[in-house]
Amino acid sequence: MKVNRPGSPLSSGAEPLEPLDPQELQNTIKSERFAAALSQLEAQAAAGGAAAKSPTRNALEQIAQGANLANSEGASSAVRESARYMIRSRLHEKFRQSEQANRLVEQLSDFVTADPLLNSKLLFILKRLKTG
Repeated sequence: MKVNRPGSPLSSGAEPLEPLDPQELQNTIKSERFAAALSQLEAQAAAGGAAAKSPTRNALEQIAQGANLANSEGASSAVRESARYMIRSRLHEKFRQSEQANRLVEQLSDFVTADPLLNSKLLFILKRLKTG
């Protein structure tokens, strides 16, 4: 018995998969990593003064102390500044001052500021660091 297959006899007959958007995949990976870093900071903030302070926590405390987190403009600015610090601190030293690194830091900090989950989590951490 002969089976008729659609398409070319050299093809598998399976329909091609929709290509993945590399930017979307990259954003997913970045947000998961950033969310994990925020979870660590959140745990440190909850521990209060008992835990050893990391350089990131110290920097975020300074940002929080200098920001007016009560109004939306001040909170947004503090979140963006915190995201910039966290992203830049994770870059290798020799790349931190390059033009590409500056663009990357700006794009990722915009992403963090625009993402409701990351933004609210980082703002919560800043508020906690400011009060405690």
